[in-house]
Amino acid sequence: MNNKILKVTGLCCLLCCSSLKAMVIRHDVNDSEYINLASHFNSTVTFTMLHNTKDVVQGTGTIIRNNWVLTAAHVANILKVGDDVHVDSKIQTIQKIIIHPKWQDRKFPFDIALVKIEMTPERMVIANLYDKSDEVSQIATFLGRGDFGNGLKGIINSDGLLRAAQNVVEEVDPQWIRFKFDQGDKALALEGISGPGDSGGPALISNDKGLFIIGVSSWQDAAPTNWLEARYNVIENYSRVSYFIDWIRENTVDCAQKKECAK
Repeated sequence: MNNKILKVTGLCCLLCCSSLKAMVIRHDVNDSEYINLASHFNSTVTFTMLHNTKDVVQGTGTIIRNNWVLTAAHVANILKVGDDVHVDSKIQTIQKIIIHPKWQDRKFPFDIALVKIEMTPERMVIANLYDKSDEVSQIATFLGRGDFGNGLKGIINSDGLLRAAQNVVEEVDPQWIRFKFDQGDKALALEGISGPGDSGGPALISNDKGLFIIGVSSWQDAAPTNWLEARYNVIENYSRVSYFIDWIRENTVDCAQKKECAK
C-alpha cells in the first residue's frame, strides 16, 4: 500500500476522512450471511441516543474485562455517565468514562477510551487484549449495529441489526492498523468494512488461545475513492490495541490489585 494516500492533513482531513462508521459489505453477497456471521460473536455493546423517540446508534464497544468496555475516544466524547448502553439485549447505565489523555477532539491520534458499565453478563465473551506485533496478513472480524451499505452504493439504510464482516490487515504503524476494502478476486468471502455507528467497534481475531481484540474502529480514509465514503478501495484505520495496551491495563486494573489504592 502506498503510504502517501494515508497522509491527509489539516482541513482536507477534517472534510474527507470520516470518523462515523457503519458495516459496509460486498455488493455481490447476501446481507443475511453477514448477519449470520455476527451471531457467532457476543462481545460487543452498543451506545445509543434517543432522537425523535427512536434509539440512534452512536457507537460500539467491546467487553475486555469484567465491567469494562473498550471503544474510541471520539465515541466516548459524546457519552455521559448515566447514559444507556445496550449490553446483551438489556439496558445498563454507564458508570465511568476514561478518554486517553492525549486525544484531541477532531483529531485522529490516540483515539481510544474506556467505559465502565454496571456488570458483564456471564454469557458474554470477554475479548483478550492482543499484545503481539504480528497483525499484518491476519484476518480480522468487525462487528457493529450502525448503518449498512455495500461497496458499490455506499451507505443504504439503518436497521440496528448486528452485522459482522472480515478483512485482512494490510499494514500497521505504531498507533494504527489499516485495512483496504477489496473487490472481486482480492476480496474475502465476507469482505467488508465498518460504517456510520460502528465507530469504537472491534477488529477481532481468534486463535487456539481464544478471542482477541487487535484494533478499535477509528476513521476511514476516502482519498483513494475521490472522497466517496464506504466504497471499495477506501482505507480503514483502527487504533492498535498493542500500542495502547499498557494504558488500557493501568486504567482497568482493580484497586485491590494495585500496589497503592486511593483512600
